Amino acid sequence: MEEKGQIEVRFKGTVNGKQLTPLDVDITEIREVITDIENFLFPTRNEKTDRPLISYKIEEGSAKHLFSLPITSVIIFNSLIGEVANRKTVDFLDFRRADILEKFQRKAREKDLEITFSTSASDQKTLVIDKNTNYYNVAPDWINTDFTLYGEVYQEGGINPNFHIINKEYGKLTISATKEQILEGEKRVYKIYGVKASGKMSIETGKPFDLKLEHFIEYNPVFDKSELDLLIAKATPNLSKIENVDEWLEQIRGGGVYE
Repeated sequence: MEEKGQIEVRFKGTVNGKQLTPLDVDITEIREVITDIENFLFPTRNEKTDRPLISYKIEEGSAKHLFSLPITSVIIFNSLIGEVANRKTVDFLDFRRADILEKFQRKAREKDLEITFSTSASDQKTLVIDKNTNYYNVAPDWINTDFTLYGEVYQEGGINPNFHIINKEYGKLTISATKEQILEGEKRVYKIYGVKASGKMSIETGKPFDLKLEHFIEYNPVFDKSELDLLIAKATPNLSKIENVDEWLEQIRGGGVYE
């Protein structure tokens, strides 16, 4: 049987002018701490499914939440929070773990608590969070994504090959490409094309930038009058049954009054 180790999460503070004790900790707070530590140790569904037994108890010493589990998991926990303490940031952690430590940081500031993380794998206090620390994840300004864009090509070429389109939603966009991509096929200037591109999207504005061409999509809307006439013929018998067409159209558009 694998050797056991221990993780301790200690909350130090005051309640109504008195030192915090386990009797001041509500069961909802206990449940939240247990869930957060489990998620920090085993952030994915598969890891939770295969995780080892974890036992728990709460003790005096303000309020100490104690978790007993295999020493290998304790060492991993100790390494992660130790690295947070060394770097003074949670930016390097995956989103789930960073979010959990941000929750502890918010709680420390809101309730003026000192939260200490330590383990049996180290004699030192591994990580301390209080109202003066700043363990918040810096949100990125952009995300990588793919785009399908349509617009009129108004310029292409250049020393660093690229082309420019005017898109109805985002305005003027510059898209980098290779010489081969630009020279392939017909001249595209002043024609409407679709573009499959990869790039970045601003989280604040939603506008794409740093775009790179994957491939062109030829824009070729087809109007089939015979198909439209057929659809009109099919719909006419039902339309004739509507007493007030204007009122019906208004309701379809979402402008009608409903009881």
